[in-house]
Amino acid sequence: MEALSNRLAHGHLAGGGDGRTDARRAPGEPLPVLVLTGYLGAGKTTLLNHLLSGAPGLRIAAIVNDFGEIDVDATAVAGRVDSMVSLANGCVCCEVDASELAGTLGRLADPGMGLDLAVIEASGLAEPSVLSRMVHDVPRDVVRHAGMIQVVDAEGLDDAMERHPRLAAHLAEADLVVVNKCDLVTRERFGELRATIRANAPRVAVLPAVRAAVPAGLLLGLEPTAPDAAPLTASTAAPDAGHAPGGDAHDHDHSHLHDGYTAVTVAPAGHLHPRRFLAAVSAPPTGAYRAKGTLTLAGADGPRRYEVALVGRRLELRAGGSGPDGLVVIGVGMDDDEVARFLDEAVLTPGERVDPAAGLGLHPYLIGDPDSSDVEEWIYDEQRAAPVTGAAAMLADPEDPEAFDPAFTP
Repeated sequence: MEALSNRLAHGHLAGGGDGRTDARRAPGEPLPVLVLTGYLGAGKTTLLNHLLSGAPGLRIAAIVNDFGEIDVDATAVAGRVDSMVSLANGCVCCEVDASELAGTLGRLADPGMGLDLAVIEASGLAEPSVLSRMVHDVPRDVVRHAGMIQVVDAEGLDDAMERHPRLAAHLAEADLVVVNKCDLVTRERFGELRATIRANAPRVAVLPAVRAAVPAGLLLGLEPTAPDAAPLTASTAAPDAGHAPGGDAHDHDHSHLHDGYTAVTVAPAGHLHPRRFLAAVSAPPTGAYRAKGTLTLAGADGPRRYEVALVGRRLELRAGGSGPDGLVVIGVGMDDDEVARFLDEAVLTPGERVDPAAGLGLHPYLIGDPDSSDVEEWIYDEQRAAPVTGAAAMLADPEDPEAFDPAFTP
């Protein structure tokens, strides 16, 4: 585990585009919640165990249906209260069922717990889309959805999609797809797997991995540093029972394991039109996983600045922000030119005016704005929404089912 721990210790605590120097949760911030999904044997529990034991300085809560798969012995149990196990490294594990999830998240988000991140391991709890909805149902000043990660087995993806038709929908719902066990396939085969994934999720970030070793900085939304810019390869990862002794004994080309993750800064040429901004974030650059920064959006009564946080297609806005306008886009295999053009069409043209209704489309995504007190009355309508999540999905007002998010009406 030495190589793994050292690798995770670099980069993910080194800094981010918002000026923060680590991934610790600041006082008053909602608790970030990751949803981790994948079929049996894909490696999601291995990924979770890596996070629990290999993210120095972070206090992480693992929410599971069964403690059996969590490697609590590796981190040492410090104490247990009811369904919660405290680990000696400051992390905790919670054993819950779906009906207890909302209450558990609220309990974990309490500042007194001192947690920085919660990870829901989906096995045995509920469908990933249902879990995401449960996270969204918790008040947004308590928790925030930090992304859905789908782990797939490079050798078994085709068979899994044949045996589990719902996997196609899971891929479409994911914000990041981790293709695990990539040391067991050729570069050409990985290209085929990525094409299969992109057929179901055209813009999703696809990350190759060995033994589920994923850079923690990517999951936490921090910019990469040189030691952390690429996933572990077979030569640096810890031994695994599923691989032959001696490591990489097969004759495969593993250059695809160095795709890594990158960060690109986007600086728009002016203020942005609210509707066109929402259209842009509903179709982020291919391979983008997260974006964060400060942008100025035009309005009928003048421009307003917002702190922007985007995970996949899940958008959050907070009024305010400091520093120059710009977004740091973090992802895997992104095209720099595509990222640079990401917001071009949203820029206000000379002399263009914004009608008052355009700003209404921002309200479902605003956090902590006193002018958006009715935001909680809006609900995500899974029956009517497009087959994507976040900004591109329609929102229905329960008081008027025919009323949709005005940002996406003709």
